[in-house]
Amino acid sequence: MPTYAWNPAQYLLRDKVLRKLGVIGESESGDPGQSSVVQDAMNSRMKELHTLGVLWWDVAAAQTPLTLTANTATATVVSEDFLYPLTASIDVASEQEPLEIISHAQYQAIPDKARTGQPEQVYFSGSVGYFWPVPATAYTARLTYQAIAENVDPTTRIDMPAAALRAFVDLVAGDLVDDFGLDSQKAARLVAKQPQAMRTLRMVAYQRVDSALVTPDYF
Repeated sequence: MPTYAWNPAQYLLRDKVLRKLGVIGESESGDPGQSSVVQDAMNSRMKELHTLGVLWWDVAAAQTPLTLTANTATATVVSEDFLYPLTASIDVASEQEPLEIISHAQYQAIPDKARTGQPEQVYFSGSVGYFWPVPATAYTARLTYQAIAENVDPTTRIDMPAAALRAFVDLVAGDLVDDFGLDSQKAARLVAKQPQAMRTLRMVAYQRVDSALVTPDYF
């Protein structure tokens, strides 16, 4: 029977990074100190790649309610895994009215930020949402947000597609050339692989959507 899934546990990826660095041999595993350094580097890179939008689709979006208080412009997202907002709405009677998520510049351009009424827009500064108009009464807002990639146990798989793993190992190995004191030539070779690794990661994570219809012009 054919098999398709392959995504090794994080401790196996750690050992691949250490072998790439020449720290351990083919049949060896890293010691606790070495493994801790690599694990920290993997988590740091994973968070960075996810925040930049390079690797995102393997981490699901989440939804949370926000309680809006009358005459209070702000509400805080309490979910620890909040990365950035995707959609927002408020409950009005039995309907959900959409809210426009605006930028810092757009919010600052609003001349009367103290105006009250039914909120129409929201600006997020970190985990704090600034609603405009300021809610005249209490509302419940519904926020869909992109969640942060988890730090998981080293015995479980990492939050990325299997096709990205080889490039990820190259990327992390390049980050650690100073930590493990590699000679300049080997360090240069590993660092030189990082730009191609980033390109590969971006291509693997590229979202496939329906192609737009293109109508050619005939002259």
